[in-house]
Amino acid sequence: MIFDGSVFCRRSITTLLLFSFVLHGYAQDDFDSFRQEQLDAMQNMSEENTSYSDAVSQEFDAYYDEQNRLFELYQAEIEDKWDEFKASSSHIYVDYDEDFKSRTSVDFENGEINIEVLVDDDPGKGSQQKQQTAESLVEKRVARLLKQKAEDRQQLLKDQVRNRSGTKVTQKSSQQYAKEVVEHIPLSKEKIVAGDGQSRVKYSVKIKMIPNHIEIRAKRFKADILKQAERFNIDPAVAFAVMQTESYFNPNARSHVPAYGLMQLVPKSGARDAYRYIYKQDKLLKDTYLYNPKNNIELGCAYLGKLRHVYFKDIQNNQAAYYCTISAYNTGPGNVAKAFTGGTKLGPTAKAVNSLAPDQVYRNLLNNLPYKETKDYLAKVNSRVENYQAWK
Repeated sequence: MIFDGSVFCRRSITTLLLFSFVLHGYAQDDFDSFRQEQLDAMQNMSEENTSYSDAVSQEFDAYYDEQNRLFELYQAEIEDKWDEFKASSSHIYVDYDEDFKSRTSVDFENGEINIEVLVDDDPGKGSQQKQQTAESLVEKRVARLLKQKAEDRQQLLKDQVRNRSGTKVTQKSSQQYAKEVVEHIPLSKEKIVAGDGQSRVKYSVKIKMIPNHIEIRAKRFKADILKQAERFNIDPAVAFAVMQTESYFNPNARSHVPAYGLMQLVPKSGARDAYRYIYKQDKLLKDTYLYNPKNNIELGCAYLGKLRHVYFKDIQNNQAAYYCTISAYNTGPGNVAKAFTGGTKLGPTAKAVNSLAPDQVYRNLLNNLPYKETKDYLAKVNSRVENYQAWK
């Protein structure tokens, strides 16, 4: 299972009212008015609101500390049964059975599914009996995965796996496909000594997803991305490229930061900033909220919009502004400013950027951003934008 502290501990987190503020496709004048409202609201924030914001930060810190504590317990329980611990990341989804005796790892970047099961190394059981036990566990695991749904109740791997005849595996045909896997793909096996000192046999099988699995997932979220890109006046191709780089369109993505969902939103920073931008309200957003694809796409596009139209509003060339926006999505506006001026103020940064051609801005970022991760991130996103130009 992807780690969710609510599985282990149902804490009552303060629930704030969600303002019903639905925006539809903006004309430019309407968007400019909306943007100015946001700027005015932020400039006029009272001391009372600042105190409230501090309280939300404290609430998040307490929630995050508890999540970490529960995760450590969860990890220890798994390490007792396995020779290594695996957890979900931005590109790989890991799911354990309730008894931790089997797990699935789905690599959304490379399109590979790895099913692993544990069988006790009982001297009283022959190899054939152990093999049959393993095959039964693998069959259940494969069927469970192909029926599994994301937070929006859509199948996680819909249309991304084919059977031996080349037909896409559906929820209805998942059980038959699971039997096919066991019958036609040999299981590899390995003896392990787990954290509890017990000897077990680990059986595993790898399944390849269809070659265009990334495109299939991207199209699943196309309508929502186009809607939110128009709403926040951003280039949808940039939003698609950011999402591919962040999660490879895995709605269950989770990284250690922690960041959640399709656009890898961090509750305390990007997600919080985006929510305030839209709803003018500070709020602790839990993982379950951010795993929901519609929520995640809304906030991710809003954050891209705020970076482009608030933080970098004074950059005149749109392409240059997007290079800065993409970089800031990964590392924050302050680190982007350092690449041009050595400081974190955005006014001087805009002036410096406006004095350069877009390709010079791009090269400057690749040379002078503080972190290699962000340099690589900018290059990856930029290389993928072209793939989605025709999707507008």
